[in-house]
Formats: sequence, C-alpha cells, structure tokens
Amino acid sequence: MALYISLQKKIEGFDESVDGKGVARAEAALDKIARKLGVTPLMDFFSASAEEMKDFDVDIPDAPPATFFDGNAGLRTVQALRAYLEQHPKELKDGAWVLDDLKEFERVLSKAAEHCVGWHLCVDT
Repeated sequence: MALYISLQKKIEGFDESVDGKGVARAEAALDKIARKLGVTPLMDFFSASAEEMKDFDVDIPDAPPATFFDGNAGLRTVQALRAYLEQHPKELKDGAWVLDDLKEFERVLSKAAEHCVGWHLCVDT
C-alpha cells in the first residue's frame, strides 16, 4: 500500500509522483505525532472521486465529488512531521524511509501551493 497526492489539475512540466509507501506504513504513528504537534493528521486530507473509487472496485453512483485542500494546509502538516522526525530519528522503525516520503510530499505540496492547485491524499493498494 502507498499514499500519494492527487492534484486537482496538472501543473505543466511538473511530476507530482511520490513513493508514499513509507508514509503509508507509518500512517498510524504519524497520526499520533500530528495530533501531539497540533497539526492536521495526513489522513484527514484523504478524499476520492467516484473514478478513484473504481480503482478499489467500488462503484458509488451518487458519490459526492472529491474534496481538494489548499497546498499550504498540507505543507503545515508535512513540515511539522518532517521536523519532528529529524529531531527524533528513532521514533519510527523506518524513519529514514518516512522522511524521504515526507520530503517528496513537501516538494509536491509546495508546488501545489505556489500554483494555487488543490490536492487530496489517495491510497494505492
């Protein structure tokens, strides 16, 4: 499983792909850390369109449209988590892997914020 960022629209010339496997693996621990730090947990940014739900073999005919969030909101969470894990490297078993993912998330969310493009978190199984 992996967590990845889905942008509301493509940013020309920009590759928004991230690995997201480390963040997915550590999601429960990251949730606790986010709450401790007073920032929005990553999974609170999860949303899926009807089309994305089909990837899970789920068809919801009257599904509401996906929710997109401001890039700066996600940046606050990602930067807080990254800073915390840099100060507490042994907090997570796969801390280096998670940090690499968070840096990728930060890169994408910075670009999204710069271009005023909404985003949401998705799950890839």
